[in-house]
This record gives sequence, structure tokens and C-alpha cells, in this order.
Amino acid sequence: MNRLVRDKRGYSMTFWAVYIGAVIVPLIALSTGLGRIFFTRAQIAAAADAAALAAAVEIDRQHFMDTGEVILTDQAPVWARQMVAQNSTWLTSKGIYPYVASIGVSGTTVEVTVGVHISPWILPGGGSLVVTVSETGRAEVRSILQ
Repeated sequence: MNRLVRDKRGYSMTFWAVYIGAVIVPLIALSTGLGRIFFTRAQIAAAADAAALAAAVEIDRQHFMDTGEVILTDQAPVWARQMVAQNSTWLTSKGIYPYVASIGVSGTTVEVTVGVHISPWILPGGGSLVVTVSETGRAEVRSILQ
């Protein structure tokens, strides 16, 4: 009788060891990775908004006042990159470096897209999977005379 009780315990311990290893550990890894992705998206969304505002300040004001058309100056990308750098210091401290992917104008709205490769953060052991997150910030240019 004692032998049967010991055997059942052995099976139970084996079951739980396999369950924890095959189910619980991957779920924890997945939730950690998804949390990092969502946190990174929030950080670069703020950086993209700040970059769009900075780029919107750097327009050809006279041309805008005369025609209503938004034309960015050569300094717009410089200020956009600077705002991304200033608003992503926590990410850069972790070895994740956001970059300005594009700057454009749609009507009177300046759009700045910021991207970041977070593969090293999601897959610390390496791997060939490339995970990129991007967000677009928008800032509307309005005349103070309106």
C-alpha cells in the first residue's frame, strides 16, 4: 500500500514540473515581452508627439502666412531628432535607440514617425526575429491671425 502512495506522489510531482515548465514559464515570458512592447510604444508615442511639435515650429513662416502651405525648414529634422532623444532617455539607458523614420506634411499637419528595434530587449538571448515598433506624432500648424 505504501508503495502505491509513493508512486502517485511521483506522478504528481512530475506532472506539476512539466506543467510549470511547459505552460507557466512561457506565459510569464510572453507577458513580460508584451509588457515591454506596450511600454515602448507609449514611450515612443510621447517622443513622436514632441518631435512633431518641434518640427511644426520649424516651418517657413512667411510662406505659410502668404499661401497657407506648410514647408519645413532644414532645421525641422534636427529638432525632431533632438526631441526624440530627449524623450527617450529611459529607453536609451536600456540599449534601445529610437530613431526618426520619416517627417512629412499633410495639408497643415506635420507628421513625424518614430521607430525603434526592440529585438534585443524582447529576445535577450539573440535570435533572428526582428521586432520593430513605430508610432506617428502629429501637430497641426495654425496661423495666429485666424
